[in-house]
Order: sequence, then structure tokens, then C-alpha cells
Amino acid sequence: MSVSTRGKKYTCPSCSAKYYDLQKADAVCPKCGAQPPAPKPVRRVASAGKQSRTVFTRHR
Repeated sequence: MSVSTRGKKYTCPSCSAKYYDLQKADAVCPKCGAQPPAPKPVRRVASAGKQSRTVFTRHR
């Protein structure tokens, strides 16, 4: 089985077993039956636009 067909890798929060979801919709730990925690929402910070940058050069 190639790595791409295994799906996403998880670590069980209750028994610390490592397993793959095998590209199934519901990932359940094969050892204890626990479900992985829900993914945390991604927080994005708005950029302030293009910032000026001072470049120092060495004069000889």
C-alpha cells in the first residue's frame, strides 16, 4: 500500500496509538475506538499591506 492511499495520519488522544484514516470520512482509532478531536479553526490575521523596508548598503 503506497503512502498516498493511506490517507491522513492521526495519533489517538486517549491511547496514543498512531493510525491512518485510509481515506474514509470517519477516522476511528482501531485500538480503542476513540474519534480524533475536531480540527481547530485557522485564524488569519489581515496584513497591513506592503510595508516599506530599509535596505542598508556598505559604502567603500
